[in-house]
Amino acid sequence: MNLEDDEWDARYFGLINELAEKNSSCYELQTDELLKKRFLKIQFNGANIEFKLTPQGCWFCTDDPRGQQNTNSWIRIGWGRSAKRKALPYYFAQAEASIIIDQEE
Repeated sequence: MNLEDDEWDARYFGLINELAEKNSSCYELQTDELLKKRFLKIQFNGANIEFKLTPQGCWFCTDDPRGQQNTNSWIRIGWGRSAKRKALPYYFAQAEASIIIDQEE
């Protein structure tokens, strides 16, 4: 058991939960737009984040010129629109938390 890893996990997942709660209405709007267009590009803390729906999930890619970090992530959500609608707000929070953590390191 690595205490450093546990602290990082607690910080990362705590940040995701905090962002999901704080930005819920914004994430709902982003969810609607992504479900409609299947592609969404946003800026967060100076970084670009691109989201793209796939038949069974969603991926995001970050490009942070300040932190010079690039992150790629894919999550399996399922085929249904309701499953995507339920999972996407948390996924938006995960993308933004990744940017924050990368910028802190």
